Amino acid sequence: MRSVPGTRYTDPEFLDVEKTRVFRKAWVVACPLWQVAKAGDFFCFEQFGASVIIVRDAQGELRAFQNTCLHRGSRLLEGAGNTPEIRCRYHGWRYGLDGHLEHVPRPDGFEELACEKMHLHRVRLRVLLGFVWITLSKDAPELEQSLGGIAEELAPYELSQMRPIQEKVFPLPTNWKAVLENATDFYHVPFVHSSTVTPHVATGPDMRSYGDNTRQTLHIAPYGWRGWLDDKCSRGGPYTRKQKSSLHKYLIFPNFLINVLPYHLTVMQVWPVEADKCELHYAFCRRKGARGIELARAYATWGASRYILREDLHILKWFQEGVATDAVRMQRLHEEEEAAAHFHGVLSKWVERA
Repeated sequence: MRSVPGTRYTDPEFLDVEKTRVFRKAWVVACPLWQVAKAGDFFCFEQFGASVIIVRDAQGELRAFQNTCLHRGSRLLEGAGNTPEIRCRYHGWRYGLDGHLEHVPRPDGFEELACEKMHLHRVRLRVLLGFVWITLSKDAPELEQSLGGIAEELAPYELSQMRPIQEKVFPLPTNWKAVLENATDFYHVPFVHSSTVTPHVATGPDMRSYGDNTRQTLHIAPYGWRGWLDDKCSRGGPYTRKQKSSLHKYLIFPNFLINVLPYHLTVMQVWPVEADKCELHYAFCRRKGARGIELARAYATWGASRYILREDLHILKWFQEGVATDAVRMQRLHEEEEAAAHFHGVLSKWVERA
């Protein structure tokens, strides 16, 4: 899709369609796996009007439930933490970590109540690539099918071994799609990143599609000593030389973007708030147990990543202010914005479904 209607970035009704037909139907990352590592650990996913509890039960199994009490629909948990049970603060109903109803105060006061048969509403959950994924749709294909081979390609990186150097939520005055497009757009690099990226990149990325998803491969800093440094910082594997030396950027539809190298992982997940507002959930990670050169390189790359991100966030504010004027009703996409064109083609397919 090489032309994009400007209203996709400003129309509240279009955002409502995206939430209903895309976010509530697709697989999305709810949280990193390390956040729910121990029995009783929980995380409350709160996005696009959904509220879902991710919890690890006493047997070590991860489960996902709608975050609503079966009595009157009250929210059960908030935030993240560790708990021995799920308790409703309103009327004291209690559930086990497996979701079964275990206790109702004064049950004789109800006309009919088969407590032993009652269970919190389950949500489909999968663990893959070091993340917990959920979907609210009973009809969504299996996650591996949705990823189109990406899971197998990323297996050598052992992403479950990554741990955050920094996690931060950025509230941004821009449409959620613009953030993802900017992250995959090479056309802007010579102008927005003229002193940070351009001097270290000889050629633009090549792109491959995996169904609804894309991967861009960018060879950064192709210096003679690079091979020696890559070998020192490439635990995991086995890797190809290209996997060691090139940054691989995966945009997993609808809103999950990762930059992958053997020694670091950048996560950028963008959630819509309003048509012209979103939240960027950013994490920069290094491999667990990193020491010496590998650890120093991860921290140095993190510093560079944050500086480049600051350049992007500044220009995105200008973009949203301009598109809001409706002066450019159809936006033309350059061949170096190929990933954005693919993204909008996929988005059109999803929103046009009956």
